[in-house]
Amino acid sequence: MRVSSFMASADKVVTADSSSSVQEVLDLMVSKQVGAVVIICTKEDDKEKSIPVGIITKTDILHAYRHRVDLNESCKRIIRENSLVTCKPDDDRDKVASILERNKMHHVIVVRGDHFDGIVSSWDIAVECSKDSRAWPYLRSEDGSINFPRFEESALPPAFNPEEAVSILNHKHDDTFVDFLDVEAFQ
Repeated sequence: MRVSSFMASADKVVTADSSSSVQEVLDLMVSKQVGAVVIICTKEDDKEKSIPVGIITKTDILHAYRHRVDLNESCKRIIRENSLVTCKPDDDRDKVASILERNKMHHVIVVRGDHFDGIVSSWDIAVECSKDSRAWPYLRSEDGSINFPRFEESALPPAFNPEEAVSILNHKHDDTFVDFLDVEAFQ
């Protein structure tokens, strides 16, 4: 499963400019009811191109509060050095899950080149894993759709015949596990 099939795209992610204050980021989190805000830097010559410089989470806000950081300071002051963990849209879900685990984080920023493309959270990964388990025994494709196998009638196993199964179970098996089965339950 590729990240691009389940990530939150850039247009749906709450972002703040790198010149924003801690208070502005905090206000965004509260008003949008999110746990993370991606901090971006917009190039002067290309306003459409947004480059992620970090992410601020609820935990970062709590650390800032504990260390009495002035809320009017630049949000860059509370961005952790290693908060810019990225992946590509065509990366595999399991690869991104291991990135989250290795870095002990809950969010990975998705970039195409140096352009911000979206975000993937540990919750997104959990939801996709859950969908995989519900799809069993069928497999899900890279885009998340379920692939139902098509069988030729000749490839299907013969119909189950209970009488044949009982005769097999009644046969002497020289102390194999079949001897301990309850034959009556099959009749």
